[in-house]
Amino acid sequence: MRNITFTLNVDGIPIKIKVRKVPKERRFQAIIDRDITEYAISDVTNELEHYEGPVLSDYLFQRISDVIKQYFPNTKAIQKVGEDDYENYDDY
Repeated sequence: MRNITFTLNVDGIPIKIKVRKVPKERRFQAIIDRDITEYAISDVTNELEHYEGPVLSDYLFQRISDVIKQYFPNTKAIQKVGEDDYENYDDY
Protein backbone atom coordinates (compact mmCIF):
# COMPACT_ATOMS: atom_id res chain seq x y z
CA MET A 1 0.00 0.00 0.00
CA ARG A 2 1.40 3.38 -0.95
CA ASN A 3 0.67 6.56 0.95
CA ILE A 4 1.21 10.16 -0.07
CA THR A 5 0.75 13.06 2.31
CA PHE A 6 0.56 16.69 1.21
CA THR A 7 -0.76 20.01 2.49
CA LEU A 8 -2.97 22.44 0.58
CA ASN A 9 -3.68 26.02 1.60
CA VAL A 10 -7.39 26.74 1.12
CA ASP A 11 -8.27 30.36 1.94
CA GLY A 12 -5.13 30.60 4.07
CA ILE A 13 -5.97 27.50 6.10
CA PRO A 14 -3.56 24.56 5.70
CA ILE A 15 -5.33 21.26 5.09
CA LYS A 16 -3.33 18.05 5.47
CA ILE A 17 -4.43 15.33 3.04
CA LYS A 18 -3.28 11.73 2.99
CA VAL A 19 -3.95 9.69 -0.16
CA ARG A 20 -3.74 5.91 0.15
CA LYS A 21 -3.97 3.29 -2.61
CA VAL A 22 -6.14 0.31 -1.65
CA PRO A 23 -4.09 -2.84 -2.44
CA LYS A 24 -5.10 -4.93 -5.47
CA GLU A 25 -8.04 -2.66 -6.31
CA ARG A 26 -8.56 0.46 -8.38
CA ARG A 27 -9.63 2.48 -5.35
CA PHE A 28 -8.04 5.27 -3.37
CA GLN A 29 -8.73 6.74 0.06
CA ALA A 30 -8.38 10.45 0.77
CA ILE A 31 -8.09 11.08 4.50
CA ILE A 32 -8.78 14.63 5.73
CA ASP A 33 -9.17 15.26 9.47
CA ARG A 34 -10.00 11.59 10.13
CA ASP A 35 -12.75 11.63 7.47
CA ILE A 36 -12.19 8.99 4.80
CA THR A 37 -13.49 9.57 1.28
CA GLU A 38 -12.99 6.78 -1.23
CA TYR A 39 -12.55 7.23 -4.96
CA ALA A 40 -12.53 4.56 -7.66
CA ILE A 41 -11.45 4.53 -11.27
CA SER A 42 -14.45 3.95 -13.50
CA ASP A 43 -14.40 0.86 -15.72
CA VAL A 44 -15.97 2.73 -18.61
CA THR A 45 -14.52 6.24 -18.61
CA ASN A 46 -11.14 5.54 -16.93
CA GLU A 47 -11.73 8.65 -14.77
CA LEU A 48 -11.66 9.02 -11.02
CA GLU A 49 -15.14 9.02 -9.43
CA HIS A 50 -16.52 9.35 -5.90
CA TYR A 51 -17.11 5.92 -4.38
CA GLU A 52 -18.16 6.46 -0.75
CA GLY A 53 -17.69 8.80 2.17
CA PRO A 54 -18.27 12.56 2.47
CA VAL A 55 -18.22 14.49 -0.80
CA LEU A 56 -15.36 16.97 -1.01
CA SER A 57 -15.40 20.34 -2.76
CA ASP A 58 -14.57 20.52 -6.46
CA TYR A 59 -11.24 22.20 -5.69
CA LEU A 60 -10.12 19.43 -3.32
CA PHE A 61 -11.37 16.72 -5.68
CA GLN A 62 -9.38 18.22 -8.56
CA ARG A 63 -6.18 18.45 -6.50
CA ILE A 64 -6.56 14.89 -5.19
CA SER A 65 -7.27 13.67 -8.72
CA ASP A 66 -4.10 15.39 -9.99
CA VAL A 67 -2.01 13.78 -7.25
CA ILE A 68 -3.43 10.34 -8.02
CA LYS A 69 -2.77 10.71 -11.76
CA GLN A 70 0.80 11.87 -11.08
CA TYR A 71 1.86 9.33 -8.45
CA PHE A 72 -0.20 6.29 -9.46
CA PRO A 73 0.08 6.28 -13.29
CA ASN A 74 -0.17 2.49 -13.71
CA THR A 75 -3.64 2.22 -12.21
CA LYS A 76 -6.04 1.97 -15.14
CA ALA A 77 -9.51 0.68 -15.82
CA ILE A 78 -9.98 -2.92 -16.86
CA GLN A 79 -12.00 -2.04 -19.95
CA LYS A 80 -10.73 0.79 -22.13
CA VAL A 81 -13.00 3.46 -23.58
CA GLY A 82 -14.34 2.36 -26.97
CA GLU A 83 -13.17 -1.23 -26.55
CA ASP A 84 -15.41 -3.89 -28.07
CA ASP A 85 -17.44 -5.73 -25.43
CA TYR A 86 -18.97 -8.29 -27.86
CA GLU A 87 -22.56 -7.36 -27.02
CA ASN A 88 -23.31 -6.12 -30.54
CA TYR A 89 -22.92 -9.51 -32.25
CA ASP A 90 -25.73 -11.92 -33.08
CA ASP A 91 -25.45 -15.50 -31.89
CA TYR A 92 -26.01 -18.08 -34.62
